[in-house]
Amino acid sequence: MENQGESAFANEDIYPLHALDNNPNWVVWVMRFNDVLDAKKLNDSLSRLLDIGDWRKLSGRIRCKVRLDRAFLKTYRTPSADTTQGKNKWEIHVQKSSTIDKENVSFSHDVHDVAIQDHPIGKQLPRQTDGPSTQPITNEFRPFAAKADHPRFEELTKQDIAPMFLHVTSFRDATIASLVWPHMLMDAVGGQALLAAWSSVLAGREDEVPGISGAREDILQHPSITAEDDDDKEEFILERIRLKGFSVLRFHLRLVWDKIWNGRRERRAIFLPKSFYEKIKTRAQQEIRANAPETEPVPFVSEGDILTAWTTRAIALSEPNSRSVAIMNYINLRYLLPLLLQSSGVFLQNMVLASYTFLSSKVAKGPVGPIAADHRQSVSEQLTERQSRKFLKSVMADINADRSPRILFGESDSIFIIVNNLTKAKLIQTAKFGPAVITQGEKTEARQNPLGSMVNYYSEFLHLDFEGINCFYMLGKDHAENYWLMGKLLPRAWDAIERELRDLEA
Repeated sequence: MENQGESAFANEDIYPLHALDNNPNWVVWVMRFNDVLDAKKLNDSLSRLLDIGDWRKLSGRIRCKVRLDRAFLKTYRTPSADTTQGKNKWEIHVQKSSTIDKENVSFSHDVHDVAIQDHPIGKQLPRQTDGPSTQPITNEFRPFAAKADHPRFEELTKQDIAPMFLHVTSFRDATIASLVWPHMLMDAVGGQALLAAWSSVLAGREDEVPGISGAREDILQHPSITAEDDDDKEEFILERIRLKGFSVLRFHLRLVWDKIWNGRRERRAIFLPKSFYEKIKTRAQQEIRANAPETEPVPFVSEGDILTAWTTRAIALSEPNSRSVAIMNYINLRYLLPLLLQSSGVFLQNMVLASYTFLSSKVAKGPVGPIAADHRQSVSEQLTERQSRKFLKSVMADINADRSPRILFGESDSIFIIVNNLTKAKLIQTAKFGPAVITQGEKTEARQNPLGSMVNYYSEFLHLDFEGINCFYMLGKDHAENYWLMGKLLPRAWDAIERELRDLEA
């Protein structure tokens, strides 16, 4: 039996997926370029990258694993409904032999022989405007995100399909390049590393491609991260307000009620010129200074704190009832744990947890400055090395107990806002596709970006809808330091944001 199990995969390298890699949802980055790019060069260079070292992991086939007694014979089965729970049930199979003809990338290419602004849907894509603006991201953009027959995750695991998808749409003066992958392969920071390495290969600089760390062993389970400190009597700050039992049920019932009562949320991009962000920042700092004791220094707040506070206030003001607010920020452990910070390699895995900020209705509807200050204080308290490790250990304990991680905290009836700040990743600046330029698209003196670089992008999930939850993304800054934001909010919240933008223009 053992020989049969071993011989079944003798010509395959098998990469494990790690503890936090149990998310089967499809991530989509729809990237806009104001030049005509060679789609074949983009695909060839990405495919070549996925032939280098352990980058091959991203070219393999995702399979479900089942252990049979002591033989460890892997068999394929239909994925169950619990793909987001418990210990990781998935692994990646990569062919050892280069003579076997398998695609590293699932590639597709559409061509429209018109300028992007002359295309009935292309002209509606988010673009830079003279002042601040919100711009709808509708289902009509779906052809730019992926092929119409893009597989669901369950189909991917049962067919011979590469999990990395590149879908390119060409216009006479622009290119939309969409990168799609199952979230279990990596998070956004892993995606940023992919863009950087892809750009290096495209430019013929393969020697600059970094190695992969933790391809076969989960660095998050390294003893220096998981070990208990003998002198550590510090408690996990969020533990005392963790939602449990009926509170979790009540939280989910509230989401269902919200979906029924309030209807669908709308996805929109927000273009915020640098000068208008500076207005928000100046006002917030004045408000913080007015609330700080004269004998103490003015508390520091980051750009992320300010934009989170600005959006939170608009959402809170749009609510007809007085409800507390819970802000859940995605945080990346790569930026927090010394062992990860010291690594020179790339981690192709998920390393995302969360921090929380809790606000009363009065504070959430008040000035932006105090909200930003409260947010900074919460983040500072929760994102120490010890607190990050304690949160991670809590999640690992749930996973090892074969249950879904318990990551909900606060009050079950709060207004819930998910915030994902990708500014630090500098995704717009990372994609350097100049060597793939066929024709320069935008030729005006007002052009602000290098040839072959990204103008903007937006992110979404295929086949997934976060109904009942407010989502806000800081996508990052463009080459002129303007902010690109995105949200999925109720129409009344968008009305409040529109009013804020009009006030900034006044």
